[in-house]
Amino acid sequence: MQVSRRKFSLGCGALTLSFLVQSEFKLLTPENAKAQNIPFQNLTQDQALLIDILGDAIVPGANAAGLSHFIDHQLSANDKDNLLILRYLRVNPPFNDFYLSALTACETAIEKRYNKKITDLSEAELSEFIPLIMQNNPEGWLNAPPAAFFYFVLRSDAIDVTYGTRAGFDTLDIPYMAHIEPPRNLGIKS
Repeated sequence: MQVSRRKFSLGCGALTLSFLVQSEFKLLTPENAKAQNIPFQNLTQDQALLIDILGDAIVPGANAAGLSHFIDHQLSANDKDNLLILRYLRVNPPFNDFYLSALTACETAIEKRYNKKITDLSEAELSEFIPLIMQNNPEGWLNAPPAAFFYFVLRSDAIDVTYGTRAGFDTLDIPYMAHIEPPRNLGIKS
């Protein structure tokens, strides 16, 4: 079957992952996995909610793009296929400990500072908390990677999920261009 270059190009902009749904694997975008309420394999509902709230405060649109489903999926991915930024920063896998300890430290720091859960923070309190973790470890941040490093990692993963696809580029009104162009002769008609 011959595929036109246009059809090939149009199909190359979505981040699809293989999710286990009722004993069957399905290719879904993180956004679709979120919309279909695919169960989490590594994160609890509270941890996923924390990722979604923080991620969306840092990168608007990350929650809708399926950030928590992307991270949850990648925590199960084998090392060579993992798409989390931690892999490229040469952090030794598995990455579950990194994310789970940072999420616990984040919850503790929020409770220590505001005497609330993240879901109860006002927009102003959340806006105040984000710069705290950008700069240093807030009070209560214990037994976890440095808060600033967690912020950087979560922000990077949120940007990848939100804007790292053709659709994400469209929301920014920027023409999508591949970082690495495919070889010229792909056997695809122009």
